[in-house]
Amino acid sequence: MEINIPSNIEETDLFKENANLVDFFNNTCRKHQGKIAFENYGVEMSFEELSEHSNSFASWLSQSFKPGDRIAVMMPNMLAYPVVVYGALMAGIVIVNVNPLYTTRELEHVLSDSEAKVLVVWEGVAHVVEKSDLASVDKVVVTTIGDLLGFKGKIINFAARKIKKLVPQFNINGAVGFLDALSEGAKAQFNGVDVSINDTAFLQYTGGTTGVSKGAILTHRNILANIIQAFFTLDPEMYENSDNEQRVAICPLPLYHIFALTVHNFMLFHIGGTSVLVTNPRDLKTFISILKKHKFHMISGVNTLYEALLNSDGFKDLDFSNLIMSLSGGMAALDTTAKRWHEVTNSIFWQAYGLTETSPLVSVPDYRQTEFTGSVGLPAAYTEVEIRDENDQSITELNEPGELCVRGPQVMSGYWKSEDSGLDENNWFKTGDIARIDETGNIFIVDRKKDMILVSGFNVYPNEVEAVVNEHPAVLECGCVGVDDEKSQEAVKVYIVLHEGQNASEEEITTFCREKLTAYKVPKQVEFISEIPKTNVGKVLRRELKDNA
Repeated sequence: MEINIPSNIEETDLFKENANLVDFFNNTCRKHQGKIAFENYGVEMSFEELSEHSNSFASWLSQSFKPGDRIAVMMPNMLAYPVVVYGALMAGIVIVNVNPLYTTRELEHVLSDSEAKVLVVWEGVAHVVEKSDLASVDKVVVTTIGDLLGFKGKIINFAARKIKKLVPQFNINGAVGFLDALSEGAKAQFNGVDVSINDTAFLQYTGGTTGVSKGAILTHRNILANIIQAFFTLDPEMYENSDNEQRVAICPLPLYHIFALTVHNFMLFHIGGTSVLVTNPRDLKTFISILKKHKFHMISGVNTLYEALLNSDGFKDLDFSNLIMSLSGGMAALDTTAKRWHEVTNSIFWQAYGLTETSPLVSVPDYRQTEFTGSVGLPAAYTEVEIRDENDQSITELNEPGELCVRGPQVMSGYWKSEDSGLDENNWFKTGDIARIDETGNIFIVDRKKDMILVSGFNVYPNEVEAVVNEHPAVLECGCVGVDDEKSQEAVKVYIVLHEGQNASEEEITTFCREKLTAYKVPKQVEFISEIPKTNVGKVLRRELKDNA
């Protein structure tokens, strides 16, 4: 079926019915009452329960904090996460998502920069908080994995603390337990607060893979717009199905990341789907056991995660008969991975593209695609894109690479506390990504502008080199960077992790690459290592590789 897209985003039903994300949450919970919103460790949370808990947390926040204050949220995927996020939105509090793997230095930067008044932290990383400067923070709320899981939660907490040793000792003066905060909030009357569509909903800090992490200001309007844009790209089978079966989506990516946040906490939530939260996707054995228990319709991930699943025992034996959408984002999907995934699951990668600064969706392939092309698809509804050269001039030639620039209602209003908003005078955002557009209008990401390697005046894009190296049968994964070279200014270096039990030499790798790459793109240096450094969502930390080169 064709989806009729209104000419103006303000004329869509979602904008007409909801003045902000608070309205969106309340209306969605009423619409889908009786359905399951989230699941974690086999315990379900209905839309009604989510609404009740979120109201209680909003009530607790409102006793000590005012609209516009910031709340830092530092936890993995667990049932407490959506409760905290929606509770904060209802109280008009700005959410600052924090990676729970942050070091003390990284945490202090985000807390100080955002001036967060309250911090919600999972107990497993509370020892990092204890060592940090909490000058701006008035209250700390400590959560456990078992919160909201009933009696099962007690068993899970015991296992996490005593058996798996996941909770180091900590002592934070005045810390409040999450369940205690909910109980206290439930006893008080909460009348709501005034929230404007142009108010800030999130300070979403950039990954910091290329420099200092900055807070992108995402408003209620930005997020609502991106929900609408995502909705218009969905396969109608996801929400208009004859059997009226509730859609189930597997969420292994962390909700604090903008990709999973929008896909699961908002878009899937909007259509009344169930998000199955995977707390630790690196525990592949447990992850696959979760997949085995569900007839899932959607899964979201990054290339490294999909590759890890394909290489795991038991994955190929799962039931994929209900799988409608395999959504890939966060990093480039490789042809080799996409091909194997299709062979095993009979599902084609939807390789979406987006950034923290764009809430995140910018483009996604047509749901009717019949094969993986490497493209990140067409611009989302109400989104303008432009390819520009080094002189900031628009490139009109097809397939000519240049910097991808984006304009649309999902683009941030600017960077927090920064003189540079990140937008030009016409509200275009320069992504820092090198892209090309083909004759069909589809966008292909070539590489990160900052990651580009300059070899004797020729541009080398690490993604291309990595894609070739990954085709070698002995290679499990790799990372490509530029290193200083006296003759060519920079030279190509690849770091390689081999499959267990496999061997390969530097000469073998370079010979393999010579068959597929122009000479100046062939790695001049090859180093075999045990692990590729990555962000928590699977992006290769090229900066770290380069620092160690």
